[in-house]
Amino acid sequence: MSNEQAFRERLRQMIAGELAVAHDWNEFVGHADVLRQLLEVAPDAIRDDLRFLHDLMANARDAKGAQVLGIFPALTDPQLANVEGRISDYIALHCGIRLDDGRYEAGRTIGESHTPGWPGVGSPLTNNRFPYLIDTSASNYFSTRFWHGVGAPPGFLPVPEGGRVELRGEFPYARYFAFHPSDFDTNNLATLIDVDLDPDPGSGNPFRAALKEGEGRRFTAQLVFSPKPSEPARNTSYVGEKRSGGRNPAVFLIYRTTGSVLGSMPPNNTGVPVPSITIYDAEGRQTLHFDEADPYPAGSTPPYETTRFASLPIPDARALSWPERFDVKSNWGLPYDILASADILYVVTPYTHRLGEVFVCRAKGFRTPKTPREPVYTPGMDIRGYTVTTYNFWAGICNAAVIDRDVALDDDGWYTLVVSSEADRPNNATPEHGVTWLDWGPYLDGQLTFRFLLRRDPMISALHDAIVSGKPGAAIAPYVPCAKHVSKADFESGKWRDAFASRGESPSPAKNAKK
Repeated sequence: MSNEQAFRERLRQMIAGELAVAHDWNEFVGHADVLRQLLEVAPDAIRDDLRFLHDLMANARDAKGAQVLGIFPALTDPQLANVEGRISDYIALHCGIRLDDGRYEAGRTIGESHTPGWPGVGSPLTNNRFPYLIDTSASNYFSTRFWHGVGAPPGFLPVPEGGRVELRGEFPYARYFAFHPSDFDTNNLATLIDVDLDPDPGSGNPFRAALKEGEGRRFTAQLVFSPKPSEPARNTSYVGEKRSGGRNPAVFLIYRTTGSVLGSMPPNNTGVPVPSITIYDAEGRQTLHFDEADPYPAGSTPPYETTRFASLPIPDARALSWPERFDVKSNWGLPYDILASADILYVVTPYTHRLGEVFVCRAKGFRTPKTPREPVYTPGMDIRGYTVTTYNFWAGICNAAVIDRDVALDDDGWYTLVVSSEADRPNNATPEHGVTWLDWGPYLDGQLTFRFLLRRDPMISALHDAIVSGKPGAAIAPYVPCAKHVSKADFESGKWRDAFASRGESPSPAKNAKK
């Protein structure tokens, strides 16, 4: 058997689920193992590319300590699109599998940030590719980096030993915002969350109560490069120590907003400038300052990236290892955070065409404020909010995203999410039938991700514990997502409901939908 034939047969076996794949809480264990098995029989034409992709997954799997800093740049290198693209081309030509139009490009970011203090601008135009897995439903991101002490590397703002960073701005018009500092190891430090920030004199906090006539909406927050004292200052995150202990030489700061009243496209900062940044030394002397600024001034073109991934027809290691099972992972189960949000409970599950044309997810919907019509402090709400997104692991692309206020609910407050390709979309997968449809995209496998805010909310804590333990209490059980693969025909006929009967649901059709 030639290498070409051996590879074709190995790929067929892998897609068919005939080969055992290693799996672990660290999901890169499985991804690396899939590639290892393909690499064993790789033809010369793609051996180097498969080895590069395997080594990338293995390095992410095994990284520890200072090695972590090298992982994210490697994962985000646009050249990865060319590597996957060449493998996809070979599979299309020699294995007869092509899932998309075959286009790919290792591109570049066009345009620049108009906020020098916040050079990192994250949006669906710049970050919607592997390995970001960003939320494209009215979320916006801005980032910057600080170096504590002498010898700041390029791209870092220098903070003198024992100094601090002051952030001043306006409360955004959004469902949520926060400052997310992470340490030198990319692990989360204490977040500064919207509702926790005391407003400046003469201002109010619109995440706590309605503002009075003429009242401002300004705040001041700070990062202090020292250990947290016994009596911490208000609006302050102490970032002088790493989460694992020891001096912290760097901070990666992300300013996140979710549920902007202006939507996510075009990118925006919810109608307010991004905060100013002022750096002081240990004696309180100013050493550097950046004014508040409009990140997308009128007449400017938002930065966008031209990198494009082909649809790589290699299975997601998780798809058959733990199908229809939900887990609480923000970073593929890696032992470091990679700048994930500490305020979100991520709930994820894989899906695959190998188990059905249609992936259905059901649960009772949490009561959430329907912003901007309702303020976030509306009484009687269960949680701050949630979003749902679909991805493919190898491309990282967010194919579809929906925010809670746009999720259809039946008269009993339950939602039905349907994930499929456009061609396999059931005729009754519409809001009028109480169904919210999300695009699968041109991929073999995918990942459904819920983001629940705020992670500290009691009901979200209960949801986390229920999923981890597998033993939900009676109060939280209806809110725990349940998912099944079904055929398009079974969904259209209503037979799909039989698959959910084990959780005590009525097999009767959905009642009138509402939002």
